[in-house]
Amino acid sequence: MKASHKTITAIVCAGVLAALVVAISFWAFTQIETAAAARKHAYDVLNLADDWLSELRDAETGQRGFALTGDEAFLEPYLAVKDAVVGHLQDLRALTRIPSAQQRLDTITPLMTAKLAQMSSVIELRRRQDMSAVLVAVKSGEGRKLMDSIRAEMKGFVQIQETALARHHADFRSNMRIMFVTITVACLLTLLSAIVFAILLFRDSKHQVKDQVLAETQNLLDIQAVTNRQLQVANGALQENQEK
Repeated sequence: MKASHKTITAIVCAGVLAALVVAISFWAFTQIETAAAARKHAYDVLNLADDWLSELRDAETGQRGFALTGDEAFLEPYLAVKDAVVGHLQDLRALTRIPSAQQRLDTITPLMTAKLAQMSSVIELRRRQDMSAVLVAVKSGEGRKLMDSIRAEMKGFVQIQETALARHHADFRSNMRIMFVTITVACLLTLLSAIVFAILLFRDSKHQVKDQVLAETQNLLDIQAVTNRQLQVANGALQENQEK
């Protein structure tokens, strides 16, 4: 194979390698972007779940304070979130993508409805100054049982989301390693390709110079041969003249 053909082959191989590196890098970046978006979504779901449970706890605390004291000021947290918790749970349900986690929320929904109804009933009894009925409702433990059930279901929901988050985090780290290895290999192969290309180019230039030198030498030899023949003719004519 001629040196020029080797150079062309090296250039083609380098182009194919560059295209392969670009394709792998694009895939790695896409996977990293997907994993990062999944992690962000999981964090959003967990934060919304925590906020929702905090709202329900604040409402319960306010209801309990009002039941004990009759002070309407204690109802401010309850009044602030009693309507919002329903919508926020629906938002959480819409944001959740894992079927098992959605089932947890489906279980929480009727529990939340019963809890809100129980709190509303206690508040209404306290406003009527029916303390005996309030004490009966408190001692029954229905509100505590409902809240414990809600916490248990929400804990399961959070565990499912945290498992998904851990998986997304592992995928993210794996894709980062793939991208790092790809970039490292690409740099090494690019450096190797540059070295090989430089060697082939040097050899090609060397062969071209050698061919030029040989061609020039052959031309000089041809000129010398013609000159020698002319000298031989001239010498023969001179010798003939001298003999005459």
